[in-house]
Amino acid sequence: MYFHPMSHEERVVLMNTAQGRTPADIILSGGQLVNVYSAEILPHVWVAIKGARIAYVGTPDSSMVGKETQVHELDGRFILPGFIDGHTHLDSIFQVGAYAEYALAFGNTTAVSEVAMTANAMGVKGVEYFLRETETLPLRVFVLAPPGVPPFPAVETSRPFPAEYFKKLLTLDRCLGVGESYWPRVTDYEERALAQYEWSERAGKTREGHAAGAKGKKLQAYRAAGTSSCHESVTAEEALEKLRLGMAVMIREGYVRRELDAVSGIARKGVDLTNAMIVTDIADPQELVEEGGMNLLLKKAVRLGFDPVKAIRMVTVNVARYFGLNDLGGIAPGNMADLVVVEDLKDFHCHKVWAGGLLVAQEERPTKTLERIEYPEESRCSIAIEGVNPEVFAIPCAQAKARVRVVEMVNETITQETPVEVESHHGRLIADPAGDIVKAAVFNKSDPAAAPGLGFAKGLGLRSGALAMSILWDTNNILVVGTSDQEMAAAMNELIRVHGGVVVAQGGKAVAKAPLPICGIISPEPLPQIVREIKEVETVFHRLGSTLARPFLALQTFSFTGLPFLRLTDQGLVDVRKMSRVPLFV
Repeated sequence: MYFHPMSHEERVVLMNTAQGRTPADIILSGGQLVNVYSAEILPHVWVAIKGARIAYVGTPDSSMVGKETQVHELDGRFILPGFIDGHTHLDSIFQVGAYAEYALAFGNTTAVSEVAMTANAMGVKGVEYFLRETETLPLRVFVLAPPGVPPFPAVETSRPFPAEYFKKLLTLDRCLGVGESYWPRVTDYEERALAQYEWSERAGKTREGHAAGAKGKKLQAYRAAGTSSCHESVTAEEALEKLRLGMAVMIREGYVRRELDAVSGIARKGVDLTNAMIVTDIADPQELVEEGGMNLLLKKAVRLGFDPVKAIRMVTVNVARYFGLNDLGGIAPGNMADLVVVEDLKDFHCHKVWAGGLLVAQEERPTKTLERIEYPEESRCSIAIEGVNPEVFAIPCAQAKARVRVVEMVNETITQETPVEVESHHGRLIADPAGDIVKAAVFNKSDPAAAPGLGFAKGLGLRSGALAMSILWDTNNILVVGTSDQEMAAAMNELIRVHGGVVVAQGGKAVAKAPLPICGIISPEPLPQIVREIKEVETVFHRLGSTLARPFLALQTFSFTGLPFLRLTDQGLVDVRKMSRVPLFV
């Protein structure tokens, strides 16, 4: 659900309600209002709702109460605007409806989502599927036009995404700007990136940034191009540098990275935080099912020393103003009735949540199960490869040993180049599980005739078996890692059979899987089941020796060209610093 401009009839009804001429539909009584506009906490406030919008905010007035008016006594609880997640990725792993039930229960009523995953996975059709699903949800979902499909065409492949459709997206009210553009694309004067910035500026929309590692003159150039935000600050100093350049700083605290602690020093700098926000960059699905959502971000921010009202502004009005969503982010007459009632400003337990005037959650439980949107059958046909045999993973070598470049996983998002000597058996290079060296392959899932990129990986700790997955930042091709060609083929063939996801194989058969058949990256199942399946895959992968703390996340990033240093894509090994292919053999 997103909102349309107020109609003449709606405007008149709201004004009549505000003046006590027409009864309100809902009244919140006896609450303490957190006014994000004046940075005050106002006691004994009434909030009157008519339809989807707020009609009145002020002292109690019995003239607004009619026979059908629902009055909710809040007994001193705090009334907050609905939380806005200013940077997230809702286009993979789960259907948005499955996510929305939990997100709403913890106060998140609006999200600004990238759609780069569905765009790379299935092109224009993938984005259209996503837009269609989010049209009628009570969670208000805005999107950003995906700038890199694929991010670096010289070294990786994904689905086509015509410039004309990109321009069309920017014209939609639901599209708020250009999605995160990796800074080297912009500062290296990539024609596509600069054209996208120009189209966005003409449309009066934002240009989201991804400035990981950019400082000094590089950051200045990135900002000079028109980049308006960044969610990649990992220290208070980095955040402050961007704030001083007029960039919106989105502090990330979610599934991929948790940097609120490291950046929290900004709260003690005495600087204006109007241009600062706290975002998830995608919430942790397991945490969302078991603990909470955006309310946990507020709880942590306050514990780290942020003033509660300032922290609330960082997930409400600051986000709304940045994106030009003037009807959201604050509690005022005329605004959308997106409201969260919490017990206190310390733990932020969500007592009740309204979205567009509808009560969507009570005591952190949804009031009803959201109807699941069915994706068309063609959405399950994203993988064009019909099957593989072990021979496709062979790396010929006439010598007994060879020195090769190995992609070593330093942590869950960063890799490095590590030269290693590997052995050859019967004229082919083989994995060395005892030495933590496994074979890796990346397939262009859209072209069955294309040869895969082949190489080796270190840092996985895998002692036996193989894993295949079709959810890869950003291209969503197919990654296979394993200790033998036979097991790699078994894992990939099962992945193809279930139309995508993650499969672990051992001894020639699948032993765990988390299917993601929609576009090869999305499950149609309820969120708790998706969490269980991913945990089972990780448990089995650990049982096979893997030392990766979160294999499902870490291996999604294995081919990611947006961060350093050596990556394996469908086109082979890539030196990310030079953005050029390099040979396997040293």
